[in-house]
Amino acid sequence: NNVAWAAGGTPPTSAELERLKVGYNQIAYLLANFDAETTICRENGGECKRDSEAIRRALGLRYTTDPLFQIEKVLAKIRFMDIDPEELEPLFESIEEWESAVSMSNSMAFIAKFGEYNPGGGQDQVLKFLLESKTQLIAAEKALGTIMKVLNL
Repeated sequence: NNVAWAAGGTPPTSAELERLKVGYNQIAYLLANFDAETTICRENGGECKRDSEAIRRALGLRYTTDPLFQIEKVLAKIRFMDIDPEELEPLFESIEEWESAVSMSNSMAFIAKFGEYNPGGGQDQVLKFLLESKTQLIAAEKALGTIMKVLNL
């Protein structure tokens, strides 16, 4: 994503870096409470269904108020920070891993959202794509953790 690296020459602000920490904590919470956070039940003991919206929210893909919303712009500014040259390669690899995992997780979450309605679909298909999305969410958490470690956050 070369467009992301074309951001201005200023490093991220402390508020922008704080968004990384808040977002990481939201992803960690979602993973620790995955079944509860991805299950929606109707009131008064009604039917329960699995839902992928929590994944897309945690990754900053739903609302402009989500901490990780357009976080790639913040990640692009990292190159203007004073970072140990030994840490640059793992940092940039982790940013690429983050972007890839977010993209894949988003795709799987989106497919899960409509898995029940597709031919051959049903709640088992929803769960299949939900779990695929979770696998990518774990990869995203790991990549973001590495980025934060390099940045001493």
